[in-house]
Amino acid sequence: MAPAVALGLGLALFSAFTSAFAHATLKSGINKLAVITWIRLCEFLVALPLVFIVGLPPASLWFWLIAAVAIHAAYQLVLSVSYALSDFTAAYPIARGFVPVFTAILGIAFLGDRLDGIALIGVATVSAGILCLAGGRSITRAGFIAAATAGLFTTAYTLVDAKGVRAAPDMLTFVAWFLLLGALPMPAVLFARYRGAALGLLVEDRKAGVLAGVLAIISFVPALFALGLAPVGAVAALRESSVIIGLLLGAVLLKERLGWRRLSGSLLVTAGTIGVIVRAAFV
Repeated sequence: MAPAVALGLGLALFSAFTSAFAHATLKSGINKLAVITWIRLCEFLVALPLVFIVGLPPASLWFWLIAAVAIHAAYQLVLSVSYALSDFTAAYPIARGFVPVFTAILGIAFLGDRLDGIALIGVATVSAGILCLAGGRSITRAGFIAAATAGLFTTAYTLVDAKGVRAAPDMLTFVAWFLLLGALPMPAVLFARYRGAALGLLVEDRKAGVLAGVLAIISFVPALFALGLAPVGAVAALRESSVIIGLLLGAVLLKERLGWRRLSGSLLVTAGTIGVIVRAAFV
């Protein structure tokens, strides 16, 4: 396995671990839109000095930056609705379960990634395990639709992010400008939705918001770099293994009940993740 690919897979696993904590913190907030706004504000503070270091992006990169910002904003809105409607241990697996297979297939079709049959079986096993985790009666039809839509948006932004990172003169340029521009839509939506009450909501959710913001940066920035180093299907499969950690966090911190179906799903996710890693080591 090439060193760059190995680094990419390592970053994806690190992102999986920290992503679960970020999503659990978001779910714990009182107003999900306010918490997401805090996440974007934290990212803005990190990105601001970086854009002065990297300079303006080339003209060819602006399309991918704007597309990434728009898709992420739509994803964040749908995700906030999903978490407001459903248990975290149901909504989170569904939101992630559609991602690995779709991302792998589209990555092969549009980005020229290469995954053989064994690796694709591993990716499919991860998705099957994630959807198994979401089984049961703890989610409404509206909650399922919102979570599944969030998963489709995740597939879309993963591919756009990968294209943007690879099209940039260097990965830091895309990361810095994406974080800066991506910080703008959600505060605007919050203030348009709640007007004068928006500041009060931000103050009320400041602890969960700042913590989620720090965790989101620690999680998402490595994922962006991973997309520039390894096939997006493998990165998506490894990153979505975060549902196992999310499952445990939902049970321990949010006091949500686990059952045999979700434990079985965890084993499938683990098996698929190990399969992707082992296969990548011999490609």
